[in-house]
Amino acid sequence: MLRCLGILSALMVLGPCVAVPQTPKVNSVVNMAEFIQDWKSSKQFTLDVANAMPAEFYSFRPNSEEMTFGEQMLHIAYANAYRFNEITGAPPPFTLDLSKPLSPDRQTVLKTLEQSFDYVIKLLSEITPEQLKRTWHLPSWKGRTDPDGRAMIVNMFVHTAHHRAQCEVYMRVKGIKPPDYSF
Repeated sequence: MLRCLGILSALMVLGPCVAVPQTPKVNSVVNMAEFIQDWKSSKQFTLDVANAMPAEFYSFRPNSEEMTFGEQMLHIAYANAYRFNEITGAPPPFTLDLSKPLSPDRQTVLKTLEQSFDYVIKLLSEITPEQLKRTWHLPSWKGRTDPDGRAMIVNMFVHTAHHRAQCEVYMRVKGIKPPDYSF
């Protein structure tokens, strides 16, 4: 009986260590062709949101701590170009000099957004497995400071949606109905 209790105790201690199966890393939830289509949809919806805001409200911000509508939209374009340049080394479609930011007026924003999305979509079709596997150290990414290229491009997709949604709230504050969500 004592021997059985000893074996049972050992199994209880070791059991969780040996009984927990390792979950394999998911290499892909969608294939690259589907993901490129998702970015094309994101491009169109982002441009629809940007086009729906009247030019005179591109300088609107709901409070002093927020970026203006135009700055939010430029932030999407800059961030996508910056990260995809970082991942691939491909030259961005515009100068990424934050000490000399582009004007956040409607015309400049629309052109820059279009260029940034076209850049991302082109690079997605050319990205290599090595670029997707490379790891980056990004201390500002709280909770995931060492993403690989795959995680970075997924994060940029989410980042775009986050800032676009903020812009939609700005529109609501101004009494403007944003375009219906499409995906």
